[in-house]
Amino acid sequence: MGTPYQPGGGVGGRIPGTLGPAELDARAEWVPLRPPRDLLDALATRLGSEVDLRRVILGVLSPLRASLEGEPLGALAAALPLDLARALADADLNLNARVRPASGAADYLAEVSRLVRHPPRRAAEYVRAAFAAAKAVLEPAASQAVADRLPPEIGAAWRAAR
Repeated sequence: MGTPYQPGGGVGGRIPGTLGPAELDARAEWVPLRPPRDLLDALATRLGSEVDLRRVILGVLSPLRASLEGEPLGALAAALPLDLARALADADLNLNARVRPASGAADYLAEVSRLVRHPPRRAAEYVRAAFAAAKAVLEPAASQAVADRLPPEIGAAWRAAR
């Protein structure tokens, strides 16, 4: 293993950029992760770039506005970029749809599905991801306040989100 890796069958010298097994440095592949800056950033980490994150955030949180009115909603809005926090305050206008408040898990999931314009199965994934992302950026006391104000079934989903 004293000689460097040389691919066979080619014409000419060594192909630029090829590395042999002994030449790999796995430490170069490690990228330090930075903590999420806000809820949108944390959600992007979970869902990727192919999803309309703005629509997901508004679709997931808008039906809960009536339940979370006050400090819990303020804590969630503070974890959002300013323009998205404003959009959450007037979600009916920003989603081009009348948002119905959630009273139970089934109504809530149907409403999220309608607002994000995806089937209920995908909407459930969005809800889990948004709840987990929100819990990651909120202080534990604020997260508990949100869970306490939600309807029981939805509060259980909030507590179970990871």
